[in-house]
Amino acid sequence: MDAEVFQSLKNLTTSVTSLSELFQKDPSRSQWLTVDACGIHADFSRQRIDSSLFEALLHSAEVVDVRGSFGKLISGEIMNATEGRSVGHMALRAPANSSPLAQQASGQLERAKLLADGIRSGAIVGATGKKIETVINIGIGGSDLGPAMAARALRRFANGPVVKFVSNIDAADLDEALHGAHPETTLFVISSKTFTTLETMHNAERARRWTQASVSEWASHFVAATSHAEAALSWGIQKDRCLEFFDWVGGRFSLSSVIGFPVMCSIGGDQFSEFLAGMSEMDHHVVTAPGNVNLPVIHALIWWMNSALHSFPTVAVIPYSHDLSRLPAYLQQLVMESNGKSVGVDGRTVLGGTSPVVWGEAGTNGQHAFFQMLHQGTQVVPVEFVTTAASLGTDDEAHDLLFANVIAQSEALAAGRAHNELHKSFEGNRPSSVLVLDELSPRCLGSLIAMYEHSATIQGWLMGINSFDQWGVELGKVLAVDAASAIAGGSLVDKKTMTHPLLNWYVSIRKKLPRN
Repeated sequence: MDAEVFQSLKNLTTSVTSLSELFQKDPSRSQWLTVDACGIHADFSRQRIDSSLFEALLHSAEVVDVRGSFGKLISGEIMNATEGRSVGHMALRAPANSSPLAQQASGQLERAKLLADGIRSGAIVGATGKKIETVINIGIGGSDLGPAMAARALRRFANGPVVKFVSNIDAADLDEALHGAHPETTLFVISSKTFTTLETMHNAERARRWTQASVSEWASHFVAATSHAEAALSWGIQKDRCLEFFDWVGGRFSLSSVIGFPVMCSIGGDQFSEFLAGMSEMDHHVVTAPGNVNLPVIHALIWWMNSALHSFPTVAVIPYSHDLSRLPAYLQQLVMESNGKSVGVDGRTVLGGTSPVVWGEAGTNGQHAFFQMLHQGTQVVPVEFVTTAASLGTDDEAHDLLFANVIAQSEALAAGRAHNELHKSFEGNRPSSVLVLDELSPRCLGSLIAMYEHSATIQGWLMGINSFDQWGVELGKVLAVDAASAIAGGSLVDKKTMTHPLLNWYVSIRKKLPRN
């Protein structure tokens, strides 16, 4: 997007009146700013947008050729230019005969489903013949956040072994997961795209030692989900337990690949197929629906408008669903790792803000914590409420109260309240969206996650950046290896850096402390 188009959009935002005035002038705005698609009812009417800005934003999606870019992505063209890779996550849930990428993915997914269902049924057991009762996924980033979020969200469909997730290099994380588990009935899933990630491989080694202490044929208790099968096999994973995905799948877009294996263990292959069907339905919607009723396109335009045009630096995602409580953490990686860039694909500095800071907590808990700031603080924070129409538990009255809070909070943010005592006044005019799933089922969850994937991608195209690399992660990894070597060697560092005094202090203090 060139500077002239961007400035024109920026100017339009300054002419948008308050939300109260927008509703007074156009009572029908909830009609053209509400979209129903793939089991999701999305209401954007309480965003700071009028019809002129909406039309201009839809035109900007045409300017950056969103539809054509999706066509290139689906056809397998190189869309991750800095790494020279195709971007094929949509092929993971496409019909096997639709493309060579889809055929590759389908074969591995079927292997994963068969293995998961065998474990669930007891047809596949541990080395001593005992049924697997606990599955522990060891991974980090995209190899943890997606499946951990989905397994939590779909707990009502869980009827397999207990599934746990370990991501942190902090020993307490694995310690907690191992508590109460037994080596003879535990299966570890080592999820790592490269099979070299420092945190994951250290925890994997610990898990192997823990298993070997009780089970000689330890490999029967390990599965790998990776794009580097050779590395997994060299580590000792059995060939029939090595599930593959591909370098054309980014980690944060990999939930619909074999990275979803622990979710399959929890809910079964058939229910995971329903999850993929929901994603596929949203994939079809994003490439066929007109812009003014295209849910991912409108969602992306709203988020980009708030970040780049209104200059709101953060967005709060508030799931009014206990089971969706990990959604904000999942979106932090999807959005911020994808779009937290400042250099465009053309090598120039990006116009306007890029990724907002994504944060949030489940409602109604958040209402008794940070909502004070949302309503009366000096920063304007756009809010995204996510909930369901169908009850999430055994108490319909509680669900009605939950939904009532969504309506009340969205209304309060938008309308505010005047009061003669200033500390009791609410400024209002604070934007929010409400996304309502028909139900929290595998299919609807798949639709929601695919919507967020597409929205993040479209936002990247609007920003003119590459949403599919993550070079900002690399420098810290390199420096961590150097620091770890110094600590392991117990040697003081002579090289003068901004952190060498702290590193030398830690090396010295560790010599005085007992080691486990």
